[in-house]
Amino acid sequence: MGKVIINVDWTDNYSAAPANGDIACVSTGRTLDELKRNMAEALEFHLDGMRKDGEAIPEEFNAPLTIDWHLSIRALLHYTEKLVPRKAIAKATGINLQQLTHYASGWRHPRPEMRQRIIDGVHKISEELAAIS
Repeated sequence: MGKVIINVDWTDNYSAAPANGDIACVSTGRTLDELKRNMAEALEFHLDGMRKDGEAIPEEFNAPLTIDWHLSIRALLHYTEKLVPRKAIAKATGINLQQLTHYASGWRHPRPEMRQRIIDGVHKISEELAAIS
């Protein structure tokens, strides 16, 4: 199976493109689920066109695809805000609420270690919620 990384961002809606720059395919959606459906269709359409035109297709796209969705922090924070308040993420991560708001709006971009703290904080919240019986 080919493992394909799709980068997802958020501005006024979700947008996505393969991390492999040799595939010029993009898609959008109002929700993450809609984006995933749209991107899968767009990718299939694009690859079919490349095959018909005899273009070289990167190896990972030649097998049945497994898609790994990589959300930007802006997309992740937008997605999680319908599930948990940003204030809870600030508490779980130790990152200032104003700083998280800057990341969510795209005014600032977190360093890799801050990105990981946010992801770990979201996972921590989900584990705490899952432990409730």
